[in-house]
Amino acid sequence: MPKPSPAAEMMPAPAAGKGGALASPLAGSPAFLVRLAQLRAFDEFHRQFANFGVTPAGFSVFALVIANPGLRPGAIAEELRVKPSNVAVLVNGLVAAGLVRREPDPAELRASLLHPTRAGQTLWQDMEQTQRETDARFTEALTPEERGQFVALLRKLLHR
Repeated sequence: MPKPSPAAEMMPAPAAGKGGALASPLAGSPAFLVRLAQLRAFDEFHRQFANFGVTPAGFSVFALVIANPGLRPGAIAEELRVKPSNVAVLVNGLVAAGLVRREPDPAELRASLLHPTRAGQTLWQDMEQTQRETDARFTEALTPEERGQFVALLRKLLHR
């Protein structure tokens, strides 16, 4: 019989979840738990942002434009780790909604720079407050110290 790997020895034994949920061999998998947490975060986002008509991806793009006026779409693609063509679709939606405008980039004729519109800046104030409230609900089971540790650990995993 093969000996379990050291990683497998470190993982806690699968346990039944709340309410008689099935036991899972992934109960100790950080990657799987992050995925489940992402699904929960997206559910919360959709509930709270329904009136804004924006997806999590669209909100992420908009947040970057708000924080970095004059940003190129390519920089957004790099930051969010998505294809430039996906960013283009999201930017087109924000432009059509009147939240973002494109300006020609004088340094590169084929490129554009993205800026929030006045309407976008106004709507952002409500969105930003809703985002803070959504984050608070998502992490309400954590103490403020645990929330800070959680964010720090996620950043460490992303920027290794």
